[in-house]
Amino acid sequence: PPEPSDGLRVRWHALSLTFDETTLNRLVERLVESIPDLQDLKIHVRPGELSASLVVHRFGVPLSAKATLSQLRLKDGFLAFLLDKVQALSFIPIPDQLLSYLVQKAPRGLLTYYGDDRIMVVNLARWMPPGIDLSLERTVFWEGALTLEFGYGSYDLTQVLEGTRED
Repeated sequence: PPEPSDGLRVRWHALSLTFDETTLNRLVERLVESIPDLQDLKIHVRPGELSASLVVHRFGVPLSAKATLSQLRLKDGFLAFLLDKVQALSFIPIPDQLLSYLVQKAPRGLLTYYGDDRIMVVNLARWMPPGIDLSLERTVFWEGALTLEFGYGSYDLTQVLEGTRED
């Protein structure tokens, strides 16, 4: 069992969350709505594979691209994933400069790209409740759905239980 912690926390073990493609796409849409030049970002989930397709406008020219994503990690509000394959028109490799361009167009601090390792990191802190501690142990890709399996985790209820009350 998890060790007792300071504060008012609820803890869990073996929490699984499943997101269908429709829900994932709505979440991604909200995430990237503030990135100019990026349109039609869609997530596709197949057994054993997660991919994203998008249209990037560079110098006024639309470029369709598809990326296969793997090795998802979630830690301290940051979602990281490996870009296994990034291609335009299903066969032209996308240069790292285009990925860096997208990071530059994103709001400050939202995206970080490590080109040498082909890792993209998304800062989810804005959308995650403060005080939540999640440990992603495994990701399962189904037909049309993604399941995130978390290990031990907790949520600090101090603000909820001791926050200001209107009497």
